Amino acid sequence: MSEQYPFTLIKEEIAKRNGAALDFAVGTSPFPLSPEMSEWLRTHSELALVPGNRDDIHEFALVASSYLGREYGVEISPDQILPTAGGRAAMGILAACTLSPASTVVVTEPGYPAFARLAKQAGAKVIVSYLDPRNGFSPDFEYSDGTPRGSVAMLAVNYPNNPSGSMLSPAVLERLKYLASPGLVLFNDATYGPLVYDDQPRSILSEVFPDNSQPSVVELHSFSKLYPIGPLAVSFLAGSADLMRSMATYSEYAWSPLSRLQLMATAKCLQDSDRIARFREYLPTQLRSLQRTLDDIGLQTYTSHSGTYLVCGVPKSIAGKSMTSAQSAAKFLMDEFDIAVVPIGNDDHAYLRFSALYRPQDLERLAGLGSKLQFR
Repeated sequence: MSEQYPFTLIKEEIAKRNGAALDFAVGTSPFPLSPEMSEWLRTHSELALVPGNRDDIHEFALVASSYLGREYGVEISPDQILPTAGGRAAMGILAACTLSPASTVVVTEPGYPAFARLAKQAGAKVIVSYLDPRNGFSPDFEYSDGTPRGSVAMLAVNYPNNPSGSMLSPAVLERLKYLASPGLVLFNDATYGPLVYDDQPRSILSEVFPDNSQPSVVELHSFSKLYPIGPLAVSFLAGSADLMRSMATYSEYAWSPLSRLQLMATAKCLQDSDRIARFREYLPTQLRSLQRTLDDIGLQTYTSHSGTYLVCGVPKSIAGKSMTSAQSAAKFLMDEFDIAVVPIGNDDHAYLRFSALYRPQDLERLAGLGSKLQFR
């Protein structure tokens, strides 16, 4: 795939406007690093030049294991945890260790698109299972080309879902258990895992599968929104012992080692449970205010119960101009109104994604543009 990563293009367009764009695409962190964390990074900056060793990785894994126990009730050995240089690096390791041109991968849409692109880069066949907005964005995993159960190498899901906010419900878990089979890898991108607002966070790592259909399970935990420490890694993979051992071995020769600063800074972040609590208190109000504004100016929105985003349907026209796709609507909003949003999906399953990490003045400006936008 040669096309540029869409989020890179959006960030470039926002940068061109030198602060004039209403950023409902990427958003900004509402809580800067604490003075204590900032001071710690300054006083330990020399560790950025020191590669982490096995002991450093083990110390990190102990903290990550404790985090999973605290937030999800998951009991997992530190040996089954691998720190990574961000979420996309983690997905790259997973794709390299599990996929080939003979593989078939099922992904859900809407969802974070990076893994589907990495799977295609590996030559795998990618089948999309569309989430149904009429059923709370639940998947049915009915493959349109008749792919039989048992022939899929990987089932890649994204819960809590980016961007719909749908959660890992008992019904979805039952469907995953039905599809589980020997040789299958079940991957969950749980980047927004702890940001659940009216239920308890859930993890596929804590679910028990039938002995005769035990899949390999791996889950990604990544925290760039919660802990804005720039290029330092705040992410890790956790999962089945054999699969994690394979990825750890691969990373030893395929990736430069993380620095001691990255490992130690990430570990400190994972121990800051108060920060997650602050996000849980802050984001529901942001989402409700955003939904009211979008509904008032004429967009059809879907309620979100987790994460940091709100999605809406693509209007047929904006300011009298017909829209042919989510991409055309997002481009028109940026070109004509300096409103940055993320287009999702194709013609039959198209949405616009709005970030709840907006500034209050941006929401006020968006509301003020309602009469000019004239959504239809």
